Amino acid sequence: MFRTNLSKALLCVCTVFVAAFWAADITPHVWGSRGMSSLSDGALDSDGWIRNSATVTIKGLSSVGNRVEVNFNPGRPGAEEPGQVAVSVCGEPEQTVTVTSAAPFLFSVPKGCSPIQLAFRGLNFFTPKGETSGRLLNLQVSKLRVTSPLGFPLPEFGTFLVAGCAIGLLVALSVFAAGAFGTLAGYGTLCAVVCFGSLSGLEPHKFEPLWLFVTALLAGMCLARSEGRQVERRDTDSRAWLLAALTVGVALRFYGISFGLPSTYHPDEVPKVNAIMRMVDQNTWDPQYFLHPSLLLYCTYGMNCLIRWLGVDGTFRDTAFLAGRLVSATAGTLSIMLTYEIARRLFSRHVAGWSAMLLAVFPLHVTCSRYLKEDALLTFVILSCVLTTVISVTTKRRWLLPVAGFLAGCTAGAKYSGILMAVVPCSAPWLVSRSWKPDIRWLPVAFLAGAIAPLGFLCTTPYAVLNSAKFIKDFSSESRHMQTGHTQSIDAWGQLWMYHFWRSIKPGMTAIVSLASIVGVGFLLRRRRVEDLLIVGLVVLFYLPAEFVKAKPAPQPERYILPCLPFLAIALAELARNLRARKGLSFAVPLCMAAFVAMPLVRSTSLASEITYDTREEMADWMRQNLPAGSKVLMDWSPYSPRFHDNAFNIDYIPRANIIPRLDVAALKTSGADYLILSNLYYDRYFKQPESNPILRQRIREVFERVPVVRQVVPEHGTYGFHNPVLTLFSLKKDDFDALDTEIVKKRMGQIAETSNDVRARGKW
Repeated sequence: MFRTNLSKALLCVCTVFVAAFWAADITPHVWGSRGMSSLSDGALDSDGWIRNSATVTIKGLSSVGNRVEVNFNPGRPGAEEPGQVAVSVCGEPEQTVTVTSAAPFLFSVPKGCSPIQLAFRGLNFFTPKGETSGRLLNLQVSKLRVTSPLGFPLPEFGTFLVAGCAIGLLVALSVFAAGAFGTLAGYGTLCAVVCFGSLSGLEPHKFEPLWLFVTALLAGMCLARSEGRQVERRDTDSRAWLLAALTVGVALRFYGISFGLPSTYHPDEVPKVNAIMRMVDQNTWDPQYFLHPSLLLYCTYGMNCLIRWLGVDGTFRDTAFLAGRLVSATAGTLSIMLTYEIARRLFSRHVAGWSAMLLAVFPLHVTCSRYLKEDALLTFVILSCVLTTVISVTTKRRWLLPVAGFLAGCTAGAKYSGILMAVVPCSAPWLVSRSWKPDIRWLPVAFLAGAIAPLGFLCTTPYAVLNSAKFIKDFSSESRHMQTGHTQSIDAWGQLWMYHFWRSIKPGMTAIVSLASIVGVGFLLRRRRVEDLLIVGLVVLFYLPAEFVKAKPAPQPERYILPCLPFLAIALAELARNLRARKGLSFAVPLCMAAFVAMPLVRSTSLASEITYDTREEMADWMRQNLPAGSKVLMDWSPYSPRFHDNAFNIDYIPRANIIPRLDVAALKTSGADYLILSNLYYDRYFKQPESNPILRQRIREVFERVPVVRQVVPEHGTYGFHNPVLTLFSLKKDDFDALDTEIVKKRMGQIAETSNDVRARGKW
């Protein structure tokens, strides 16, 4: 016993020391030109050239013992005299530097300087030889390095303490979760953390989502080990729970389903309706559109015919938007029922009731169920395939497995990634045997199910063959898009495979519920029953591909992981059922689960309360009442901006490729327009998406600082999906520019604390 305790104590001590080294060593301390531009306020070009003045901010490092080395490129093509720049560290008196060589300049960091800020102010500028853009340059910063007498940068004490505690908790959880192999697991976790952190070269804040995810996963595995004393409880009838979940689900999904119409606020709805109208106008079933498969188009076509037969007025095109949204809302509602049935057959009625209720209120599932998009329909067909497979396995009806294979193909007909579902019916021999050795009798029928899957796809997208040339062209285009990214490429390893956990699952389920669901996944993974591994496998099956593809298109990349939500809900509900059966927890666990339902319910209800009167409609009404009729207004993109079907204003929608170039302050002054409207659905991607270009961020900041703001409309409960963007109306009139310039000068002189722009539009930069 003494030796065991001594070993664990030594492990803890080693953890503390290694954590200190890790915190110091993983903090990036050497930056090239492009790396420095990401740290700057935007006034440092991506190639390192200083424009007038620039500030570089370095966070997480101690103000004691560190120093900064800066290398400048002495080359100044077209200039005769050497470059000069004034450098200040954390507001200290400037030091004038004359650069005649590439040797580094050393600057000490004053005490109390946190974060470290280096301000560069150019002193002599020149126009490069052959430069046609008129850009004035000073000096090029080629390298920046933070170091100390110990050879590596010293972290802040708080960073050191947090890193040590975080690593210590990971090690402790891995020790307990591994049981008999606890000591080995602890040392392995320690080595993995240090090696991974040191070799990745990523900034410390990028490890926070991964740490939370792994900690929650290990906590669930620990709970699976500590089963404790179980109290037998009757599996009560939960059909009332299902009825309540369906009632809430219907109310949330169908309320305000016609939002925005006849305007279209979701840009992806228009191509779908265009494809349907081609089928109508040409009297064919060929949509001539294969960026996405055809199941949603056919369902929308059928739903449109139905609602028009029931008396909905309007042209076929106008009602098609509503019909497509009704398809998604119906599929989203039925998904609640399917989730209930899957959980009931795999676990219990109690788990089924909680799972259905959770899915009914998740903000992401509710929001995606309102759009004419593939995601809600995809999730519904996925659940249909899973349920058919589960029924086949649990009732030993092998003839149902080919039906599941056909549904797997239909899943691909909803969205191409749905072809992954073919794995589920093909796994039936292992599900039946409940071991790693398959049941031989089920192998032929599982093979048949896999072979039938392409038939399901062809039945839902028949013109993939009948119009193969167009299909290949569109499919290839979509495939390239997935690998090259949308507005920017987001690599999975650059985000440690945590992009969708942090930016999609967390807001889509609410923070605490999402962490609790990962605890549930860890619980199932450690318990390792066949039904547990099926749920975990389904989460992984649709999470990893969404992370792998580089296309994560703003403003709603979270829709890519929608199929994970039902299975995360089941994992959380099964964890709750197990904990409730333990002695002393029978009262606390239901209260926690009620809170887990209440949190996303409050969020979904709050978002729904603002759907019928979108901020775009609010801004349009204000403009009609307060701006001169016929004013010329620039807007960033029509789906993101107010719409004026009455031609109250002269609207000029800036082409998407030209939006950033047109947002130059000098260009706006001479644009000839009276007003400008910007939507955060467009510009937020440059602030919230990772690895965004700091130069583009600075250009948008300058618009909000130097272009006079007239009014900003902000939704009370925030922007989510394509609903309720923050809209800012700017004046482009000379008198307003002059008045704002006067305020800016007064603010710099300390005569006023804020400009009118600071008061009217507070950006979360």
